[in-house]
Amino acid sequence: MAPALPQPRPNIFVVGDAKCGTTTLYRMLELAEGVGTSRTRKELHYFSAPELVEKTAGPGDKRIPGAIVHDEAGYLAEFAHLSPDHPQIADVSPSYLQEPAAAARIHAFAPDARIVILLREPAAKIFSQYVHLWAEGREALPFGQAFEKSLERRAAGFSAMFDYEAGGRYAEAVERYLDLFGPDRVRVMLFEEMFGDDDAKRRELERFLDVRFAKGPPPRMNVGGRVSVPFLAKVLDNDALRNRVKRLFPLPLRTRIGQAVRTSVPTEKPELDPATADALRRRYRDDTTRLEALLGRPTGWPVG
Repeated sequence: MAPALPQPRPNIFVVGDAKCGTTTLYRMLELAEGVGTSRTRKELHYFSAPELVEKTAGPGDKRIPGAIVHDEAGYLAEFAHLSPDHPQIADVSPSYLQEPAAAARIHAFAPDARIVILLREPAAKIFSQYVHLWAEGREALPFGQAFEKSLERRAAGFSAMFDYEAGGRYAEAVERYLDLFGPDRVRVMLFEEMFGDDDAKRRELERFLDVRFAKGPPPRMNVGGRVSVPFLAKVLDNDALRNRVKRLFPLPLRTRIGQAVRTSVPTEKPELDPATADALRRRYRDDTTRLEALLGRPTGWPVG
């Protein structure tokens, strides 16, 4: 009997953070040459599953356990469509950054993996978390009141998206990955670099991952806001329609269609008050300074 072929295993992990461009990078990897991605969806959350299933007390959180992968067989099945000798295989799951045990589990699974961390200016990132939950109808409070409830919600077992206060702290999590994998195997990219006009940082990321991204600017995915026309909202939230589009159109064309829809459909969302933004930046100033020391370069983020 011939020996069983080894199962394809991820060797690239995009570990977050949430609302920092991970959906865009996932689509870039889907469209890239030389890399394979998970079969059914972007976020598997396998290495953070034990912690995530304990945080389901918030509105809409009960769906979390059914949306993640809980065992290794199911996890590896997400990559079974790829060749065992596929050069690069990526897992993109934003929850891996802030859950300390997830980093250790990834290291035990793939100690030579390459790690990508996407980060965003704290005030903008935290407010994007809020807009995401607000648009889904899961957050009913004004931003200031919701932020003040972060610790209370954390203690009550709400999912991490409701923990706005923790959402702006990066240094400890980045240091954890640097310590485990070493600086040569960890690449931190800022949201502002991902979407900036200068594509030098995207080319650096391309070389780090040994992949070739599709030409052109990165697609803007998962843009925040609520569709303001009820009929259009129902159409765009129609899973059956989305699945039909997936079957009918190849990924590059679907991406262009999605871009056109996102820029043409009217949306609404709350705005972050400048004074509140400045207060948040002052709150996270020390963490940003520590992060910059870890990175050995400035972020360019305003600090209030």
